[in-house]
Amino acid sequence: MNARTARQWMVTHEWMVKPMAQTEWIEGKGLLVWLAEVFSALGTGLYLVSLFFGLKEEFALTAFWAGLFGWIMIAIFKLPLHFAYLGKPLRFWRSFPPFSNAWKTSWFARGIVFTMIFLGFGAVQLVLQALVGYKVVAFASGAMDANYVFMVLAGVFGVLTAVYCGFAMSYCKSVPFWNTGLLPIVFLFMGAADGLALSMAVGLVAGQSVVGTAESATRIMLILNSLLILAYLVNANYQSETAELSVRELVRGHVAWIFWLGIVLLGIIVPFVISVASYFAGREATTGLLIFAIVCHTIGAFSLKYGVLKVGIYRPLLPKAHAY
Repeated sequence: MNARTARQWMVTHEWMVKPMAQTEWIEGKGLLVWLAEVFSALGTGLYLVSLFFGLKEEFALTAFWAGLFGWIMIAIFKLPLHFAYLGKPLRFWRSFPPFSNAWKTSWFARGIVFTMIFLGFGAVQLVLQALVGYKVVAFASGAMDANYVFMVLAGVFGVLTAVYCGFAMSYCKSVPFWNTGLLPIVFLFMGAADGLALSMAVGLVAGQSVVGTAESATRIMLILNSLLILAYLVNANYQSETAELSVRELVRGHVAWIFWLGIVLLGIIVPFVISVASYFAGREATTGLLIFAIVCHTIGAFSLKYGVLKVGIYRPLLPKAHAY
């Protein structure tokens, strides 16, 4: 074996002896996965939050528009991006039983099934919510009773749509940083917090004062999310050497600016400070500050998914993990 051939063999097989960064879901065409999952979190979070506002008559109109925008994010942004990544969008029907058994083994296939069922139930629920919100029918009527039923059905599949990406990643045993049951919970709670932030924007446009209620819930969600992210990182840090490398890369490496600026500062601290300041001032935040907090919150959503995907590192086949 000459020197050039030996070098090519070593490069080709270095993944066997050292941790290697995954690029399939975050570089090139893989950026579509990142964007799809961000819109999935924003859309499902906004829709699920709208269901809680829909339980009160005074917020019925905001609930409709919030749910509609969340539904659109899933139907217009999330699904097309996923299909574009998979390469053959016209074959999506093969994910459904009885045409395929892929849903039994693939979380991506399950995700498509969950999403399509959610969109169906959600569409019916939004029609009923519009009738109530625009006072075509009374809040206490048979239409609202039917709305409750579809709220539950769409809500269940909305949650499944929100968490399936976390399960798909957590089942990747070759990437220890993702291989934890905490990941779907982190994604679900962060999506709910993002939904609360976006619902405030919808409330401003719809003219219904949901800001105070949403702000109160946001403060709690931001605290819970901070603790969840901390628990997730601590757990990963002690899980394995390769997972520890991922944590180090996220907190102190090339991706650290995304973590500290995008996730911690803009995604958590700034919205929390604005919310707390308005609480102690005894009034809601001004429109300008509120919009700024919503924008920061949304940047945090993009940053979280990017950071988690970017620092995914494959463990080597041989047990000894060297420096990344």
